[in-house]
Amino acid sequence: MLKRLFPSGAGVLALLALVTPVAAQEPPAPASAEEIQALRDEVRALEAQVRSLMDRLAALAAQPPETAPATTAAASTAPPGAVPAAPVAPAAPTRSQNLMNPAISAVFQAIGSTSLRRQDEANGFDLSEAEIAFQSVVDPYAKMDLFLSFPAGETPEVEEASVSTLSLPASLQLKGGRFKNAFGKWNTLHTHAFFTVDRPDALMNFFGEESLTTDGISLSVLIPNPWDLYLESTTEAGTALGGISFNDAHGDWTGLQRFSAFFNTTPNSTVEVGLSGAWGKAGPSETTLREIEEAGVSGTLRPRDALDSAVAGLDVTWKWKPLRQNTYRSFVWQTELLRSRRDVDLLVPAPLPELEPPALRPDTISSLGGYSYLEWQFARRWRGGLRYDRSGFPDSETDREQSAVAVVRFQPSEFQELRFQIKQTRRNESAALRFGADEEDTRIYFEWIPVIGAHGAHKY
Repeated sequence: MLKRLFPSGAGVLALLALVTPVAAQEPPAPASAEEIQALRDEVRALEAQVRSLMDRLAALAAQPPETAPATTAAASTAPPGAVPAAPVAPAAPTRSQNLMNPAISAVFQAIGSTSLRRQDEANGFDLSEAEIAFQSVVDPYAKMDLFLSFPAGETPEVEEASVSTLSLPASLQLKGGRFKNAFGKWNTLHTHAFFTVDRPDALMNFFGEESLTTDGISLSVLIPNPWDLYLESTTEAGTALGGISFNDAHGDWTGLQRFSAFFNTTPNSTVEVGLSGAWGKAGPSETTLREIEEAGVSGTLRPRDALDSAVAGLDVTWKWKPLRQNTYRSFVWQTELLRSRRDVDLLVPAPLPELEPPALRPDTISSLGGYSYLEWQFARRWRGGLRYDRSGFPDSETDREQSAVAVVRFQPSEFQELRFQIKQTRRNESAALRFGADEEDTRIYFEWIPVIGAHGAHKY
């Protein structure tokens, strides 16, 4: 462009030679006395304004916060002609102000489901559950998390309420209150954070509808190691809430130990491996109570209500998320295996039923269960997943069920999600007795999850 305007340096020099004499022929006129005096007056006015601003800043720094209204009075005493000071920006919130405003959020699940094989009371839409969360630091040394749950048609309850330390030495963290136990991966999630509409059958059969939850304490620590890996140990103890594997009525202690290791396999993928174990006491099994009632001896036979129970678990999670397309592509594979070992009282028929009533015989039941889930994110807001469940029951060595689940998840934004799911379940004859003699069922689900407020992120 410059070459087009000035083809050569000689042209530029010629132009300068023409302009310079013209400029030299017209020297600037000297300033008049009036102009010089006007400039001096402006300088004096500016000096007065600067002195006024400095006096105001000194007054603001010296006065206590309660006397902030005096700023208005100081402004009224500014000398005439001074420029009004710009409004002072409000100070950043202090820690005490943040403590008075915890992060508050609300989320609910609207679920519709129907069976393609039969009519039952579970068909239809309902507000499955609503949750309100309050989360904040208590002081520099602790934080608090409170989750209130409002199940449809049930009494509101405290789902979780815990306080956690923030500054213990040696990578230690202590937590106390009510919390979901660190057993595996899925057990720690709230229902709205599930990958699918429902929880895996093994977790439902072994821990119940509310997961394994304890009122107690938890101590976690990062284990130093020469490989520079993320190794964590979590130890928990307390009283388990009513469930399946730990549900005795005496409030006996329930213990849990978990070890987990986290690996960066590639710049785009990670693997987490965990071992979990929980032990405590359980009450009479559902199978035993049902058989006693069917035999008509519920008034004479009473099974023990504090039986040893233990559940062990292995979990593996592999995640892939490319660095360049992390908002559009991702993949998750998560698998958990569970093994239950539980003491029970079995109802044994008498050799001569006409002469002797049945009796209870102590025994130990071992059962297995697990699931495997695959999820592929194929667009920014779309994900598709497949889950396979296979599970026994902790109070029976013969009852079995298995199911296959397909789910599509759509997230219009970070604050809502819609899910479409189909699930097919098959059970053997003995397990079907627990579900109204239904050996096979196919259900379709629709779920809508909106959230408002500053809902805390879930653990990676």
